[in-house]
Amino acid sequence: MPRMEAIMTLVLLGVTTVTHATADESRARGTEWRLGIGPTVGGLLFDPELANYRWDTQPALQTGLQATLFRGRFAAGSRLMRTHTTQASGILGESQAPRVNLTSVEFLGQVRVIGYRGVEMWGLASVGRLHMSYEPDQLTFDVGGITEPITVDYTPISEWDFGYGLELRTALMNQLAIALQAERSTFALDTAHRRGDEIVESREQFYSWSLRLQLAWLLHFG
Repeated sequence: MPRMEAIMTLVLLGVTTVTHATADESRARGTEWRLGIGPTVGGLLFDPELANYRWDTQPALQTGLQATLFRGRFAAGSRLMRTHTTQASGILGESQAPRVNLTSVEFLGQVRVIGYRGVEMWGLASVGRLHMSYEPDQLTFDVGGITEPITVDYTPISEWDFGYGLELRTALMNQLAIALQAERSTFALDTAHRRGDEIVESREQFYSWSLRLQLAWLLHFG
């Protein structure tokens, strides 16, 4: 029996060695699949032009969750991002500005540009849908008794958004990585504003800038 146990031990050691060797070779050839999943947090700077429509354009906290599949120099994934601000109406008697909740579901593609001493630079591009909802979604304004109170309904809006940027990524250990993402994104809105005695309606493009930190847990596949 001791002899049989010794043989089994040698077989197990051999299998383990081959498995590790195969994994190391996959990494060296860049053929290994890696799945990174983790939270994202950072700041978002709104387009200053949104202030013309009474948005609060101060820097806002942005949070989210991202999942990315890596193979060699390329990666693809999806993410859910959330942030919020406020938008005043400008109506006389306003005492509360509704909160604007911005939620985006995006798909992204990445390519590794360069790597040096464990730090990699990746280019990224994204496309998705941005949903804007208001809280509360209805407000009534008392304009001082001149006319009846005015009730405004805030209708949710969904638009396409696009982005591009750079990411610096490094592995803290075999199953944990951290990344710094800088990105510019854009979306369009149907707008209306007064010009003299007339109301001008148009479709305008707005841009925002974000700087985020992502922590990702890595799953390795051969």
